[in-house]
Amino acid sequence: MVPFINTIILGNTLAQYLIFIGVLAGAVLVGKAITWMSKNVLKRVAAKTETKADDILVGLFEGPVLFSVFLVALYFAHNILTLSDTVRAVVDQLLTVLVILNAAWYLTRFLGSVLTHYVEPLASKSSTDLDDHLLPVMKRVVNILVVIVAAIIIIDKLGYNASSLVAGLGIGGLAFALAAQDLLGNLFGGIAIFADKPFRIGDTVRIGDIEGTVKEIGLRTTRIETYSGTLVILPNRKVADNNLENISKEKARRVVVKFGLDMSTGKKKLDEVKVILRRDVKQTKGLRPECTVSFTGFDDNSLTLTFIYWITKEGLDDYWGVQDRLYTAINADFEKAKIRLAFPTRTLYVKK
Repeated sequence: MVPFINTIILGNTLAQYLIFIGVLAGAVLVGKAITWMSKNVLKRVAAKTETKADDILVGLFEGPVLFSVFLVALYFAHNILTLSDTVRAVVDQLLTVLVILNAAWYLTRFLGSVLTHYVEPLASKSSTDLDDHLLPVMKRVVNILVVIVAAIIIIDKLGYNASSLVAGLGIGGLAFALAAQDLLGNLFGGIAIFADKPFRIGDTVRIGDIEGTVKEIGLRTTRIETYSGTLVILPNRKVADNNLENISKEKARRVVVKFGLDMSTGKKKLDEVKVILRRDVKQTKGLRPECTVSFTGFDDNSLTLTFIYWITKEGLDDYWGVQDRLYTAINADFEKAKIRLAFPTRTLYVKK
């Protein structure tokens, strides 16, 4: 048995390989134990305290600490093996990169926890929707900045000139900005939306010829669900440049209808039409009781009437149903009163 354990493979005995694997396996078990203790013990203890600092520290134990334990084990385990100078240098560089990435992981977790435990509760108490829109973007930006810094440090540690790289990025920044005008325009449009708050998630808006409910507001695009159920993704630059109506803010929606009566309609019938329209508006739930009915001119084939009424804020929730009930009532009353709507006609007078 002993000779088998001492068998040499690639410059190391089987015993060395087994110890190497055992150290790494033990590190994984220790890390799992720490994670279990964090989830089942430390979290409960931290939740009972008033301070948020312990919640932030506990949040670091679940992922980064497990990786840290593995890295420490890998450092000691690789010294057990007999490696060439070239291989050892590569392993040392790899460990350095992993340590930097682990530190970046700690930092992103820490900053994210600070935003969650300290900034988010303050934002939720305000009358704005900062916690719904801006905080996720802030977390994303923080993570990106940490990753960029970590990447620069890694490049420097690998022997490359990080200063030259940063300078090169600065020189290339102008070219990038020119090539990415649309992207930057959308980003600035998103910032303008967050700053001005013309609408929020759940509002019904009309942007150009698109009308629907706002489902998501991002730094680059805004997603709107139309009445037909389709999802429209609008670049924020277009949102910022277009005329925008926040329909959810309106106290009532004004509806203007023009229709024609038969040219033979007399004054008595014309007055009866006005009475019917005003009565039906008052009797239809979801409408303001007042309306405007005016005889506004002569068309080629009809007497033109302009009918204006308002749908209340409550009635807007059943927008099409309110109009259906109103026009059904008007049609029935017109039929009962024998009021004739106009349709294209032509009368020929033949001179004998």
